[in-house]
Amino acid sequence: MTDAETYRAKMAARFHTFDHDGDGELTRHDFHCMARRVAETFGVADGSEADLRLTAAADRYWEGMAGLADVDRDERITREEFVTAAWAGLHRDPGAFAGIALPWHRAVLDVADPGLVRGSSTPSTVARVLVALGAETDRASLIAAEHGTDPSGRIAHEEILREVEQYYTTAAPQRAFPVPA
Repeated sequence: MTDAETYRAKMAARFHTFDHDGDGELTRHDFHCMARRVAETFGVADGSEADLRLTAAADRYWEGMAGLADVDRDERITREEFVTAAWAGLHRDPGAFAGIALPWHRAVLDVADPGLVRGSSTPSTVARVLVALGAETDRASLIAAEHGTDPSGRIAHEEILREVEQYYTTAAPQRAFPVPA
């Protein structure tokens, strides 16, 4: 498989974890569902400040992806639009990741560990984040356990975000998310 084929397959798998209602298209609603799933996973009350920050981050993520992928401007992103935009925008321009997806991932990590040691999370929290974002539980636990921890057993958020960036910007095979049949 070429790098392009590997990357496209990885993004096709990721598309399905974004498509919360399973209709084959991504909309702002799917991104709000993703935010709600993260909020529920971490006990964030509906309408709380943390919930509003998470929803705002999901909106920015949607707007960035729609700006990149929704070429016909119908407020829906098909799988093909998503995969093509990820290849052209995120893979070929890693700076696009910083503007589109990084703020969302930072917001998720902030919600996952409120009031605790800022800037780091436990491997179990990282696994819970991955599951909330659509990863399979066993895979999420294995991936989280692979990260180096500090003496207190925590993983620096910057390390996690580097891994997320590599996921979206390289053709390295994905291991966390289920691949649809």
